[in-house]
Amino acid sequence: MKGKWLLKLLLVLLRKPSLWFTSTKQVFILAKSRWPLIPPFLPLPSNDFLEFRIVTYQGESEKLPEVDVVITWLTWVAELEKSKI
Repeated sequence: MKGKWLLKLLLVLLRKPSLWFTSTKQVFILAKSRWPLIPPFLPLPSNDFLEFRIVTYQGESEKLPEVDVVITWLTWVAELEKSKI
């Protein structure tokens, strides 16, 4: 399930180059601290953090948010970053 969801998200992001920088930046912002020292050595958020964020967004952690919701959030983050300049 998570693999299909992630693939769908990546395919949508490939068609939105304006969000590439923002999405990459958010991956590293949300990653566990000291991620280069912890297997699998990828900038992934902790499972507890992900579950917390999903529950606070939609009230349940059993299903992942729609990809469109993530794209909307990334667009909002990108616009917020632009407004700070």
